Amino acid sequence: MSKPIFVNGRFLTQETTGIQRFSYEMCKALIAGGTEVIILAPKKIRNEYTLNCRIIRFGIFSGILWEQVDLPVFLRTHKNPLLINFGSPGPVFYTNRIVTVHDLSFYVKPSWYKKSYRLYYRLVTPVALHLSKKVITVSEFSKNEILRLTGITREKIAIIHNAVSGALQRMPAKETAEKGKYILSVASLDPRKNLAGLVAAYKMAGIEKEFRLVLAGKSDPIFNIKITEEILAHSTGYVTDDELSSLYQNAHFFVYPSLYEGFGLPPLEAMSLGCPVILSDIPVFREIFGDAAHYVDPMDPGSICKGILHVLGDEQYRKELIRRGHERAKLYSWVGSASKLASIISTIV
Repeated sequence: MSKPIFVNGRFLTQETTGIQRFSYEMCKALIAGGTEVIILAPKKIRNEYTLNCRIIRFGIFSGILWEQVDLPVFLRTHKNPLLINFGSPGPVFYTNRIVTVHDLSFYVKPSWYKKSYRLYYRLVTPVALHLSKKVITVSEFSKNEILRLTGITREKIAIIHNAVSGALQRMPAKETAEKGKYILSVASLDPRKNLAGLVAAYKMAGIEKEFRLVLAGKSDPIFNIKITEEILAHSTGYVTDDELSSLYQNAHFFVYPSLYEGFGLPPLEAMSLGCPVILSDIPVFREIFGDAAHYVDPMDPGSICKGILHVLGDEQYRKELIRRGHERAKLYSWVGSASKLASIISTIV
């Protein structure tokens, strides 16, 4: 690819959760594959992101204002280059861009989000999708949701999957005194993650003396959720990659009873690190994870409880889930995803 590509680097100002992880890993994989990447970012970025490329920091704003005011001004003064947006729609009326949509949960269940957030994204997203050169999404399920809810053409959408960060996989296994003594879930404190249902199922299972429940993830002001004392009692808050890798490797198993997802990166991370997985029986998880997980009804705490007790009570089945999970995780790689994106970019450029 002869010309450099410009990436919206607003994600560099945010803590690493799923969308930021996708943005960061795609940039790293593109760079490693020989693509010249230039990242455009606000002046203040976080120290945990290390990228071997040019990062241009500018502007007087941050957040959405930087994206809608400072960034388009910069692009106009630099001959309107192709802009890749991995984590947000980007400047709303800028047409020479690729935009990524991870999911459309703010369309499907607006009550999960604060009013200002859902109004902004419900207004900006359809405009961004129709004006963009290409739309990236992370699963066939999300592609169909975009088609159903926005009306853009099927040919305009490309599926580029998530994968597991090498940073997590390179962490040496650190066995702790708690190895095998807790059940893990990694999720933001977000209504669609169904943490209340998980806590109810855990209590119903009657295993509190033998296994702790650990909820790793932070709260976010964009969500409408009542964080109960019961949820907080199990919550670790935000964890670093080192801590996260250790949590996966030492958990007895991983439970993710989410109500709606575009992909579901934490279960893939758990599988890659040898942690058996219990998942919601929803279409996107069947698509991404196949037979590598044990499925439960997320709307029924009794079903989640039954799944927990099933995996706890059958060690052979638990080992089989670990084997299947390892094999499933191998299907997804950042190298493959970046290669697919580089091909798409070359056709546009």
